[in-house]
Amino acid sequence: MYVKIVTGVIAVILVLVLGSAYHLGATVVGKQDDFEAQVRQWVQERTTVAQIDSIDEYRGNQSYAVVLGKNQAGTPVVVWLTAETVAFDSLEKAVTRESVEAAVKKGFPDGAIRHIVPGIDEKNRFWEVTLQDQQGRFHYLHYDLFTGALLTSYVVSPKIVR
Repeated sequence: MYVKIVTGVIAVILVLVLGSAYHLGATVVGKQDDFEAQVRQWVQERTTVAQIDSIDEYRGNQSYAVVLGKNQAGTPVVVWLTAETVAFDSLEKAVTRESVEAAVKKGFPDGAIRHIVPGIDEKNRFWEVTLQDQQGRFHYLHYDLFTGALLTSYVVSPKIVR
């Protein structure tokens, strides 16, 4: 009898945990789908981008939706969008994402690249790389979009809770 009660309680807890996890996952996926749908609408209404290769987000002094793709002439472009603004650049003369990734791996051979996204800060355009080192610290590196020069870097250490 005791085993049946314990098994029943465990089954109920398991169903509640799995249901909560499913709900959380569905909510996150739904919000990401809403974000991408909004960005696609902005691109269609406010840019000359004919082909979207990727949609990402850059969070600096201001958050931007970042679209990599090609314009109507087939030129590779990057577009930073908010509800109010659009900033645009051709990537024909830009340093490639692969080149930036190679430079980061050379400088931080034991680090794990977590995210690479084109960033914008007023007139500066750059590749932002988020890297986690072996000590768990996060390095944020900004490489000039057109020269590949390291513009800035900073490290954020994880908070240790005792």
